[in-house]
Amino acid sequence: MDDNIIYKLLEANDPQGIELLFKYYYRPLVLRADSILNDIPASEDIVQNFFITFWKEQIYRRTTPGNLRAYIFMSIRNQALKQQVKRDPLREASREIPEGLPDNGFDWCREEIIQKLEQEIEKLPPRMKEVLISVYIDNLSYKEAADKFSISISTVKTMLVNALKHLRATFKQKIILFFHFSNQPFSSFRGL
Repeated sequence: MDDNIIYKLLEANDPQGIELLFKYYYRPLVLRADSILNDIPASEDIVQNFFITFWKEQIYRRTTPGNLRAYIFMSIRNQALKQQVKRDPLREASREIPEGLPDNGFDWCREEIIQKLEQEIEKLPPRMKEVLISVYIDNLSYKEAADKFSISISTVKTMLVNALKHLRATFKQKIILFFHFSNQPFSSFRGL
């Protein structure tokens, strides 16, 4: 399908224009977003929301037949990058745990891992350690942690990124996987 035909239909406010645009570009746009997010459902949401906004707010009027394709791909790319920035890498990693994984297969190393993790968390600067524990152990939001310590949300994020870099370098793997192999909350972290 030629973009010029789609554009003419859009320009005439003909719903067939958005239907054709959706039909021909939905899948490639989802794949583009997924190449950034590595999350098909989130990518589908971005693309669907884009098409709704594109039609309802008549954003197509800001484009030309020659740049329509480039515009929609760049818009999806930008929205996917925005969403990627909002993601929390540690919480995202926790979603990768297979369902129904037997707990007892890791019993032999759980305590050792927890002990090593506690030691590494202890090595962090005091405020960084407090922020890490508040967000990942006490489940405070970034805003709540920022308010608690009278710091900005950006500072909370920076401290978490730096703490996680240190922990990842130490463990050389996604440490969050080990948090979920326990039947009980990690109350031992409260002593940190």
